[in-house]
Amino acid sequence: MMKEMLSEKGLDFNALEKEIFKIGCEIAANLLEQVLIRIDEYLEATRDKKKYRHKGTRATTLKTLMGEVSYNRTVYETELENEEKAYVYLLDQVLKLETFGKVTASLVTRVAESASVCSYRETAAKVSGMTGQTISHGGAWNVIQELGKRLSEGEKADARLAKDNQGRGNIVTPILFEEADGVWINMQGKDRPKKGRKCEMKMAVAYDGWELKGKNRYALRNKVMVCGFEESKEFQRKKEGAIAAKFDTDEITIRIQNGDGGGWIKGGLVDADVHFQLDPFHKNREILNA
Repeated sequence: MMKEMLSEKGLDFNALEKEIFKIGCEIAANLLEQVLIRIDEYLEATRDKKKYRHKGTRATTLKTLMGEVSYNRTVYETELENEEKAYVYLLDQVLKLETFGKVTASLVTRVAESASVCSYRETAAKVSGMTGQTISHGGAWNVIQELGKRLSEGEKADARLAKDNQGRGNIVTPILFEEADGVWINMQGKDRPKKGRKCEMKMAVAYDGWELKGKNRYALRNKVMVCGFEESKEFQRKKEGAIAAKFDTDEITIRIQNGDGGGWIKGGLVDADVHFQLDPFHKNREILNA
């Protein structure tokens, strides 16, 4: 192989680096395929045969960091608690496999990280160049839409639980600090408002204190952050859901909310234990104005 590479015209280190990376991804993808097959075979041999009835295998293909991985997995018939039949893949359950379509969560993370700072076309180029998986800008867009849909569903579920005082948070704190602000963003396409080009993206963060990370450097402790373009009431519900998903709200006795005094920010003061204060910048500005 080395002789063939050296005999090619125009070979340089960058080309060599890309070729070796491509070969490495192919090897890794093949290794992952073999490991998945072996795990599936092990589960087939050791399963509870009375509970899981073998119903054959199904072919599938995952889009991973190494590239596409195709393999066969066994499907089983089982009975739910309500006595209804269901078909499951033990391999997916054991590995806690989470996919967005056929895209793995690890690859989705790479796409999301890039899309947060680049266009979809640039995201597709970066992800295709830094992983073994080729993706188009349309594919990147589809991934982000599916990710956003899942996150939205999770936020709505947390909001419903918080409304019913069934939040799943277990962090105990007597004081919760909150900050809120809005950022005006230029919108495109169907998201552009009828008047003007900008929409306000609401942002809120909650935390229970600060912790030292380095010399004179602190970070917020147990930070929860939410953002969105919803109307004020819907955004407040989402915020409360996110807080209740992390903190035991029954143990919170005081909530300090910091902001610029905007209507949608103070509109969240629905509890007597929530105290609003102007942030230092706006407080000083109001003093100077007065």
